[in-house]
Amino acid sequence: MSKNFDKEIISNWAQKSELERTIASGIGGAPEIKREEKLQFLGVFKERVLKYLTKQQVVEDKLYREIITALQDQRATKLLINGDLPFKAREKYRQKAQELGVNYTIIFDSALKGEVGLVVASDYAVEVDDIAVSS
Repeated sequence: MSKNFDKEIISNWAQKSELERTIASGIGGAPEIKREEKLQFLGVFKERVLKYLTKQQVVEDKLYREIITALQDQRATKLLINGDLPFKAREKYRQKAQELGVNYTIIFDSALKGEVGLVVASDYAVEVDDIAVSS
């Protein structure tokens, strides 16, 4: 149903005149595909996620080996960390990403949903069966 809904939004958007699209973008922004999914995964599509941790996992003292392995993956282009988490919890992963040459971003967005606290992502779709890290 979501795919049909996305197609309908795109179709309706394409049928509008340039003036209507400009006005609509100015008022509420352009329509966004899979917005709910992106809000759950710190702004990226689920299909681009290599691994993620929950907020609870990020605040634990240990550094998850699965995240280090994902950061070392050639497909990994960025580390996204939820800005609502304590500095100490964010910092250990930020330092590891920097050490491995992976770009990182701290995401401060009140619209984020769910319990995802950290995401290792690619710039394109990747085929990873299990993106969640077990505790």
